[in-house]
Amino acid sequence: MNKLLKHLFMLTAIVVIVAGCDPENVIGKDTTKSETATDYEWDNSNVKTIVFNQNAITSTSKDVLIQGTTATITSAGYYNISGNLSDGQLVVNAPKAKLKIMLSGVTMANSTTSPFFIQAASKVIVFLKSGTVNTISDPAIYTNTGEPQAALFSNAYLAFTGEGTLNVNGNHNDAISSDDEVIINSGNFNIQAPDDGIRGKNYVLIHDCNLVAAVNTGHALKSDNTVTDGRGYVKIDGGNISLTSAQGDGINTTKRILIENGKLTLTAYESQGLRSDSLVHISGGEITVMKNSRQGIKSPYIKLTGGTTQITSNKIAVNATFETAATQPDSSLLTVSGGNLYINTLSHGLVSDGNIHIDGGTTVVQGPYDNSKVAVSTLGELKITNGMLVASGPNAGSLIKSPDNTSTQNSLKITSGTLGTNLINIQDAGGNSLVTFKPIKSAYYLLFSSPALKTGTTFSVFTGGSYSGGTTINGFSTGGIYTPGTKKSTFTLSEKVTPVNF
Repeated sequence: MNKLLKHLFMLTAIVVIVAGCDPENVIGKDTTKSETATDYEWDNSNVKTIVFNQNAITSTSKDVLIQGTTATITSAGYYNISGNLSDGQLVVNAPKAKLKIMLSGVTMANSTTSPFFIQAASKVIVFLKSGTVNTISDPAIYTNTGEPQAALFSNAYLAFTGEGTLNVNGNHNDAISSDDEVIINSGNFNIQAPDDGIRGKNYVLIHDCNLVAAVNTGHALKSDNTVTDGRGYVKIDGGNISLTSAQGDGINTTKRILIENGKLTLTAYESQGLRSDSLVHISGGEITVMKNSRQGIKSPYIKLTGGTTQITSNKIAVNATFETAATQPDSSLLTVSGGNLYINTLSHGLVSDGNIHIDGGTTVVQGPYDNSKVAVSTLGELKITNGMLVASGPNAGSLIKSPDNTSTQNSLKITSGTLGTNLINIQDAGGNSLVTFKPIKSAYYLLFSSPALKTGTTFSVFTGGSYSGGTTINGFSTGGIYTPGTKKSTFTLSEKVTPVNF
């Protein structure tokens, strides 16, 4: 199955899965249906050339109009671009036409406006020739007030493919911006901008690439269509992606964020790693929200069904909210049904203005120092039916949230003034470990839920001791051997949430 067919199949599957947590019906129709496998095929038999030579431009085609240092492509076809343009512009003005443009070691700059303006076309596919580095740079101040307003600005469907490199130095506003959609099939990208890094109004779709984007006031990736059904989303199913924003989000959408695969590293110093007005769904991949990020994920509906997500945040790590300052439960929903979620936060870990449902996967929360904050906070229910939850936090009194009686899986609520940062181990009567965990910050309580906690079964809690071998992530150890420390309590499960104090 080729990559595109696999993508279309997976999108259909994810629509079915996500629809269950999509009360606002933001999924809409499949807006990637215009992408075809032939988009990424290049034909060398009929290529038109454009050559930049500092302040001069030449072309072999009558379909390229040259006026001074501006070259305007007016017709469909294959175009190979090469050379350096120190102060000029490449324009595409070919309404309803499909064009393929090969960048073969190009440097484009302009002192007054965007150096690459796709004014009109049906589709433009930009090929990055293998082994080449291509650079586009715009000025800090434009003389025009309307379009274009980005180093690479498009009014049409815009796609990228190839094995070469594209550097976009946005100095005015956005680096790459399309009023339709942006698709990255492959390539290597280095993006910087004062506002948004890559904006696709309808959607941004990434199949595979190496992408580094760093921005200031805007978002590294953004889709902002608010009026068209099914538009306004970012979907990632591959790639190695690093996104940094000084004041905005790593990824920001009006409709949804769908992450199926790939490796994402996000740093959002003053905002969120992932932020959607409707839905964030992580079904695969490796997502890391780096230390010094303000928040991890924020959206009314958040669903984790796969992948590994690690969040280190100064504020709320995962926040299901409509941002209405709700005091009563609303329809906000955070669901974990698969994958691994590791949180280390200075504030609340899991938060919902509605409900939190844990139906599978592994969730590990290193809660805050501050006893006005907790590892898990919800205005509605905390319902656990499957999976594992390990969450530690300070003595926050009545703020400490326990799983509700609607849960079908048993839990423990361990409280002790001696937990601190000691190794904690829970094992059954046969000495089999259920969990080994070490709080990073001094803890007063530990919430633990697992399918292994069966009513009427006896368990013991140990602190101290040592752990060897295996793997430890976020204080959570697996696959090794625990050497017991001090047995603190032995108890028999008798209720949905069994309290243990020592």
